[in-house]
Amino acid sequence: MPIKPSEVNTNAPVAPAWSHWIGRTVLALSVMMCLYLGATVWASRGDLIRAIGRLPLGSLPGVVSLVLLGLALRAVRWHYYVRCLRWEVPWCQSIVAFLASFAFTATPGKVGEVVKSVLLRTYYDVPLADGVGVLLVERLGDLLAVLLLAAGGLTLLADGLVYLLVAAILVFATTIVVGNRRIYGPVISQVARIPKLSGVADKALRLLDAGHSLLQPAPFLVGMGLAMIAWSCEGWAFYSLIQSFGVKTQMLTACSIYGVATLVGALSALPGGIGGFEVVMVLLLSRLGMPVADATMPVVVFRLCTLGLGSLIGLTFMLGWLFWMGQGRTDSVTLNNVLSEDEK
Repeated sequence: MPIKPSEVNTNAPVAPAWSHWIGRTVLALSVMMCLYLGATVWASRGDLIRAIGRLPLGSLPGVVSLVLLGLALRAVRWHYYVRCLRWEVPWCQSIVAFLASFAFTATPGKVGEVVKSVLLRTYYDVPLADGVGVLLVERLGDLLAVLLLAAGGLTLLADGLVYLLVAAILVFATTIVVGNRRIYGPVISQVARIPKLSGVADKALRLLDAGHSLLQPAPFLVGMGLAMIAWSCEGWAFYSLIQSFGVKTQMLTACSIYGVATLVGALSALPGGIGGFEVVMVLLLSRLGMPVADATMPVVVFRLCTLGLGSLIGLTFMLGWLFWMGQGRTDSVTLNNVLSEDEK
């Protein structure tokens, strides 16, 4: 049955957590900027000055436009999933909540993006367990798209095949389990027989059922197609950027470098893939004959145009949501509520 919008409880406790979360986000962005500044200084002064002098400001609008196009396509995928699950959420609020979740994109595996379901739950009674199920399918689609982009770059990285195989096994194993209720259903039923775990089992079943419905042929193909185009836009943005820095390579190679670096960053489980992504991308650019010092600058600029810009957009929309919808009526929901909230 469709989920009906619920009446807002104006007596609900004010959530002091949101200002705390926003403060943490600002701190994370500041730390990230410091890390990037440290990386550029590490490249050595002389080479750094020369690289800054070659900074192609004219190419940045095109790069940013492609990144924003990728974000827009992922927003379309999110709202398509919302419609597939028959959540009665207006498209405007749905998209705003999605963009606001990018304030927490610099989290391991981007799990902080589940905040979009937290925001919608407050006004539209969206179960958090369903929201986590959507996030799971989103990550599976993203990983599969990145795997396809990275496939051509295996020859540039000695351990590239290992990362590809590990990621492929994780993606396909998770997809098979979530996509087949005959596999996870009996397991959840056995867990539900344990009194202390029955609540956890109910939420896990709801989470997996939401993921299962989105892994049916039509939603899977539409979501996968949008994910592939969205991540290809970022690969194209990276290609345009390094071309402006004088790197002569094919677009397929550039997309592969981007895919491998993204894959390593995701498997590192570090917030936003910070560290692993940059090291691998600089290494792969050096394999193309670009000096390490020169390779550092395009990587830093690209990360500012992707992770930095995405986090800034998320923070802006998060503040807009709190101002627009009213912070006083945003209940203090955290990821722990996925397992503890009362059954709808």
